Amino acid sequence: MSALSESPVPHESHEPHAVPLWCSGCGTDEHLVIESIQATAPRPSQQLAVFYTCTSCGRSYSHPATVQQAGAILNRRGIQDGLLEFGTHYFHCSEPLREVETALRSVEIPPSGRPRSRSSPQKAFLHTRTLRCSCGFELELPA
Repeated sequence: MSALSESPVPHESHEPHAVPLWCSGCGTDEHLVIESIQATAPRPSQQLAVFYTCTSCGRSYSHPATVQQAGAILNRRGIQDGLLEFGTHYFHCSEPLREVETALRSVEIPPSGRPRSRSSPQKAFLHTRTLRCSCGFELELPA
């Protein structure tokens, strides 16, 4: 027996002020992908700040939701195929990304104010870390 509802009506919330994870454009929660989850502060309940997108119509939403609401979307097979940020952790293919290397990258900054200036571009240096999924997906972030 599945704990997930197959109903086309938004999940009823057991928490006050918890808005259902729902696409108002499509009128369903079938095509939702959770992009980011952050803990709310102070934490009087099990509410999270959730950012999600509908893969059918492209609309995006951000609002508080319960852990149970986010879990119901994340636990669906075949829907969550993107990158999920949870606090300071990143997940791809439903598994945490592993740090594989750190690097010092240089970025050229073009001269400003003068078009086609003869002065050479300035360089900025940025420490980065590379995270990798077992499927080969990589993400490079500022360290």
